[in-house]
Amino acid sequence: MEGYYSIGEVSKMTGATIKTIRYYDEIKLLPASTISSTGYRYYNDEDIAQLELILLLRYLGFAVQDIKQILQHEVPVSTSIQWQLEAIEQQIEHLDRLKHILVHAQEQQHREAPLAYLHDIADIVHKSTHQRQQFIANKMQQHLGTEGLPYQWREHILTTCIGFVPKVQELSESQLHAWSRMSTMLDDPAFALEMKQKLEPYWETVSNQQLDYSLWGKPYAALTSTILALIEAGENERSANMQQAALDYVQLVTGSVAPITREQVRSFLEQAEAMTSERIQLWWELITTLNPSLAPEAQVQHMIARTLAYLVREPSEQWIAGGVSAT
Repeated sequence: MEGYYSIGEVSKMTGATIKTIRYYDEIKLLPASTISSTGYRYYNDEDIAQLELILLLRYLGFAVQDIKQILQHEVPVSTSIQWQLEAIEQQIEHLDRLKHILVHAQEQQHREAPLAYLHDIADIVHKSTHQRQQFIANKMQQHLGTEGLPYQWREHILTTCIGFVPKVQELSESQLHAWSRMSTMLDDPAFALEMKQKLEPYWETVSNQQLDYSLWGKPYAALTSTILALIEAGENERSANMQQAALDYVQLVTGSVAPITREQVRSFLEQAEAMTSERIQLWWELITTLNPSLAPEAQVQHMIARTLAYLVREPSEQWIAGGVSAT
């Protein structure tokens, strides 16, 4: 048939397999222009041009269903291209993440370390968000030494620990690395003991002063929001508003009902310093890497510490005179 080509000829001309061309015909993506009385399919030049377009779109990653919508004008070409660009960007991010994991594994110093690192990553990747939360919760319950605290405090601490885990299934390369390091630290008995010993004085304060979490939780959240708003407004430790908020924080955390004195702030800072270490600081840094949504909370804590340290170094005349007190 002049001007028509058999399926075998079309295959040779375009590089598409006979099986692929038949499949496109079956799903009506590229129906044959004519079928002979003996059942043979034949295609013309227009069909070949259409097939070459289909093959190009497949090469660019378009799904068969998307191509059908494009060719049938159900979806604008510009929209389809935008969708595909977004999909490709996601693939690039995924491949970049895989590359960083492999590069980091390759950089491990010891011979068996790369395999151990990849084993850790595999374990992380295949854990669901719930499994990650359970892992953190179980480990932190073992390490924090909160057994003697009131129920509401233990529930609050458990909820906080669960909140360390982001509510996404696929973690970035930096998040995977942070999780790997956190898991290693949580499995280290020395770190567990260090964390328990460092936090023990605070749990004693909670128990001895009988701080009621039901009365403590909402004011704490409100105060955190206030300090964050002050930070966003550009205020710093020299601001009277920030200083007042920091003093309010000390009063809330210590359960004090009297105005906060300079010596109390100094003592508070010393206790806070005694409750941390290089490894515990690293732990909190890893948490904010794992879950960036917790960064504002870390920012608030950092500003409180800066403000209190500033007040101890350079107390305002108003505070010395007793005019500034926690409310």
